[in-house]
Amino acid sequence: MRKLYLLFPILFLIDFGWGQLGNYSYISPGIQIGYNNNEGLFYGFQTSIGRVQNDLIFIPSICFGFKRYHKKYNEKYIDLQTTFFKNPSTWNMGPPIGGIGIGKNFFNNSSNYRLKCYTWYLTCFTIDYELERKSFNFSLIPILPRQIGIEKGSVHSL
Repeated sequence: MRKLYLLFPILFLIDFGWGQLGNYSYISPGIQIGYNNNEGLFYGFQTSIGRVQNDLIFIPSICFGFKRYHKKYNEKYIDLQTTFFKNPSTWNMGPPIGGIGIGKNFFNNSSNYRLKCYTWYLTCFTIDYELERKSFNFSLIPILPRQIGIEKGSVHSL
C-alpha cells in the first residue's frame, strides 16, 4: 500500500504538471549494464527528467535509477546532474560533450553518496564513485532522449 502512495504523486506530476515545464522539457529513459570494482556486474535502468534552456550550454536534470547486482541485491539511486553541449542553440545542439552529477544510492537499508561523470561517443559511458564504499561503477547506458515540448504545432526531439 505504501508504494501506491508514492505512485500517485508521480502520476499526478506526469499527467498534470508535465506541460507546465515549458516547451523544452524532456524525459530520457535508458537501460544500463556495468561493472562495479567491489560487487561485479550489474544491470538496470534509469530515467532523467530535465529542461533545456535557450542559449545555455548546459541542461540540468534529475535522474532516477535502479540497479541489480548479479545474484546479489538491488540498489536505487537519485542524482542531480547537468549535461554540457558545445553549441547553445536549441535547434542545433550537436552531441553532448559530457556531464557531471552528485547523487545518493539506497541499498540494504543503508545509503551512500556518489559522484559521477559521463560522456558520449556512440552511447552514454558513465563513471561514478561511491564515497563511503570507496568503489567505482563503470556503465554503458544506451538512452533514448525525448523532448516533450511543442512549439508551432510540432513535437521536437533532442
